[in-house]
Amino acid sequence: MNKLLLALIIPIYLLSGVSLASEKAKMSVTYLPASKADLRYQGIIKRSEINQLVQALAETYFTFNNPLQIEYGSQDGPLYDPNSHTIHIPYSFIVDSIDYFIQNAYKAELADSAEQAAVDALLHTLLHEIAHAYIADNGIPILGKEEDAADNFAAIIMLNYIDAGDDALLNAADLFALESEHRPDFYELGEYIDEHSFDLQRYFSSLCLVYGSEPEKYPALLNEIEKDYRVDRKSFCIEHFQVITKNWQGYFAH
Repeated sequence: MNKLLLALIIPIYLLSGVSLASEKAKMSVTYLPASKADLRYQGIIKRSEINQLVQALAETYFTFNNPLQIEYGSQDGPLYDPNSHTIHIPYSFIVDSIDYFIQNAYKAELADSAEQAAVDALLHTLLHEIAHAYIADNGIPILGKEEDAADNFAAIIMLNYIDAGDDALLNAADLFALESEHRPDFYELGEYIDEHSFDLQRYFSSLCLVYGSEPEKYPALLNEIEKDYRVDRKSFCIEHFQVITKNWQGYFAH
């Protein structure tokens, strides 16, 4: 399963058709027809086995009351449509992610290839959209931005239940950082009340949770932060990880 390995045993699914379903998790995956150019990226998604991964996680931790559909090849997205209880992910998402990493010489600087980094970003995005579906399916009250809660859900799942999930989350966070580099120095005023936090905020929020999960492993992870704030922020991140984990685990199956 490449770098992403489950910390639990998952069933093996045969990908002979276009649909991948899990009865217990009530989750199915569909691939819409791909253009000749997109066939490569459809293949990357299938070979990554992240769909089997999230299905196994759903069976164990976040089961759905109503069938959830994951559709690859949609025109819009990534997004969760509450009306159809469907997650839409266009092939262009992984195309654009790979391009971002390639343009920034990702493979030359780090151990992971641009393709692996894009798969990690896709996993985070998929879990983020699953969080929206899980919140809607279970009527979970959210006090604050649901988009931030969905980011936290994805991070907590990756850090607590996926082997090498911390590495994958760092790759996903790097995509936020890369995307932020193409933003202007000043945002439009309307963006300050957008449902999403800014990309650079999402980057540092992800780093915070990774550090908080294993501070001994990542002593220098928050060194981008000004030295005057660093000690305080490190203490906060440790507590923040524990609080977010406890809060979400209260809604998980045990």
